[in-house]
Amino acid sequence: MAELKVGYKGKTVFGNEFTIISSLGSGGQGTVYRINCGGKEMALKWYHKSTIDKMKNPEEFYNNLRSNIEKGAPTKAFLWPVELTQWSGGTFGYIMALRPQEFEELTRFLIWDPKKRSMKARFSGITARCNAAINIIEGFRALHNNGYSYQDLNNGNFFINPQNGDVLICDNDNVSEHGVNFGIAGKQRYMAPEVVLGGAPDKRSDRFSLAVILFRMLFIEHPLEGRYSTPPCMTPELEKKFYGSDPVFVLDPEDTRNAANTQLNTNTLRFWNIYPEYIRELFIRSFGKESVKPPYERVIEKNWLDAFVKLRSETVPCPHCGKETFIANGYTMGCMYCGEKLTCTGSLKFRRFELPVFGGVKLYEGQVDDSDGDMHKIIGEIVRNKKDPGKLALRNLSDTVWKVTLPDNSSRTVDNGGVMPLIKGFVLSIDTAEGTVN
Repeated sequence: MAELKVGYKGKTVFGNEFTIISSLGSGGQGTVYRINCGGKEMALKWYHKSTIDKMKNPEEFYNNLRSNIEKGAPTKAFLWPVELTQWSGGTFGYIMALRPQEFEELTRFLIWDPKKRSMKARFSGITARCNAAINIIEGFRALHNNGYSYQDLNNGNFFINPQNGDVLICDNDNVSEHGVNFGIAGKQRYMAPEVVLGGAPDKRSDRFSLAVILFRMLFIEHPLEGRYSTPPCMTPELEKKFYGSDPVFVLDPEDTRNAANTQLNTNTLRFWNIYPEYIRELFIRSFGKESVKPPYERVIEKNWLDAFVKLRSETVPCPHCGKETFIANGYTMGCMYCGEKLTCTGSLKFRRFELPVFGGVKLYEGQVDDSDGDMHKIIGEIVRNKKDPGKLALRNLSDTVWKVTLPDNSSRTVDNGGVMPLIKGFVLSIDTAEGTVN
């Protein structure tokens, strides 16, 4: 069966009925419809019969989808399949939640709109961009911990709320156990070199794709597309070479064949040195020789997570212009927008994370100890004294009573809404975790 018509009624393998309301759009694999299923509006992805015919083993793909539905989503960030239709006319579909209107496809963050003179979609600030990266990294991590890997990953897999960085990961029908390959063709620009050359996807290849996604979120352009890899006429053979057998990072410090230039890599060159060294180093590792050649040493999710959590902690509102910029302990830095100098001379150091002592910095639950806590739940915020802006304190936004130990070993408690002065030598205890003001 090809396109479904409005009003078409069908059944799922779990006995529920659905009705087509309208078409939402069509892509390479199939068409997505708005449907009513069990009294709730949802989305149905219905595969083109040609897509099914090209699969190595359609029955295995179908059974994998059903198994994934029964297991459930790794995290709430996934627009995970929740229903599977019965076969009809040599094809089938699956049902998932509808994407909320406030979410934009990642592709729109990468496309220039000449009328607006900006990208078609823009993050509200650096914090939202970091939140989106953290959400995507956590999604990959949860997926891999559950024994899965992606089959087909690209910029169309992610929907992002530009205001806060919330993420929904879609097209999860291609997710399968590590090493399983259903023969679904992906986009070579997002594939790991070994997959471009015919290898089976696994969590290591996913980590390469993750690095590409993160790079594009920060720098817009592609990390492997420079002067060497953008010929006048791209052929399948050249594409396989540039993304598979001989990929070269545009900012590789040891191989300049594919060096970034002002015609192709404007954003990359503009923003590369704005981001801190620890972010740049992870990208150099991700696309350097150790990553693109066997045994494919890849940056793991934990390294990315720690880096973007740190980056978010070093993102502050400029006290002069109000826009978000970067700050780091021990440095005087110019606001990237107004140029005014910002100085940070202290930090609040926990065992795993260190926060700059600067107005507007947020403390998240997951930063206070070594366990994998919630990296989105704010439990504290650094505030300025209204009468003396040079004096800073940490406000307790948690449900936990904090203990503060002073250098003379005396102590006090800080309830919800209370503040702790950020004075060198003060020690903050939150449950079993400790942070020291340096």
